[in-house]
Amino acid sequence: MKMKNKLPPLNNLNTFSIAAKHLSFSKAAEELSITQAAVSQQIRLLEQRLGFDLFHRLHRQLKLTEQGVALQNPINIALDRISSALEKLNKDSKKSILTISILPSLAIKWLIPRLTDFNQKYPDIDIHINAHIGLSNFKNDDLSISFGHQHHVNLEAKFLMDEDMFLVASPKLLTGKYNFDKLNDLKHHTLIHDSVDCVFESYGIFIEPDWDDFSKLLKVDIKDNKALTLSQSHLVLQAAITGQGVAIARSILVADDLDSGQLVKIYQNKVIKSPGYHLVYPKSHSNNKNIQKFEQWILSICH
Repeated sequence: MKMKNKLPPLNNLNTFSIAAKHLSFSKAAEELSITQAAVSQQIRLLEQRLGFDLFHRLHRQLKLTEQGVALQNPINIALDRISSALEKLNKDSKKSILTISILPSLAIKWLIPRLTDFNQKYPDIDIHINAHIGLSNFKNDDLSISFGHQHHVNLEAKFLMDEDMFLVASPKLLTGKYNFDKLNDLKHHTLIHDSVDCVFESYGIFIEPDWDDFSKLLKVDIKDNKALTLSQSHLVLQAAITGQGVAIARSILVADDLDSGQLVKIYQNKVIKSPGYHLVYPKSHSNNKNIQKFEQWILSICH
């Protein structure tokens, strides 16, 4: 029988490839989730189309004919290429997702306001913010913007920015009797702070300064001051903006509020250094194109 010019149906070629792999119509039927009779029919139609047999049908056994052997590898290669091309097209048709682990306050006060620029430059990448105070295990996160960093053999860490810790208050508090002209004026104000222990975020190398540290720095006894405790740094800053009291602020988180005049820095020279922030990701993620693009972007806005 003379073979026609047109190629056989792709479905029949795929059935042949699987049957040739197993040398069994029944196993091919299981893999394809069709009946053995359907596999046999497709192979028979393919053989009729080609004009020669592909299998020797022995008792309870299949064996490839000479023509079957000659066709098996080229068909497998062609099917693999088609499958790879379709998979690539399917991936390219979907937006990429980049998941970032970050402290909630840093996300709200610093990263999110700056993401418009990244989104404009890379519209094909969707950012997923995973805001939490713990360390990332990178099972669900692609990278982390971390407070402090300790060297780890499996992690790549890029320094982003320094940070100072100092005291801030609403301009409203500067108009009262205790307007911070004297260090002891602090004794008459509510002390605002968050309840997050950043020793966990900084891999154990730094504990976030608290009011005891600033009491020692300013040499002011504030043990009898009224206190207001909130669960996150951005809530602390919001309370300070509304005039609830004095807050310990991180320079990175409070920068926009200082620029807008909603908060002012008091006791200008009384500063405690923090370990700053790092971009961290597993070394195994180094070839991730999305991470490379984000790294290039964030380093450009930090340096």
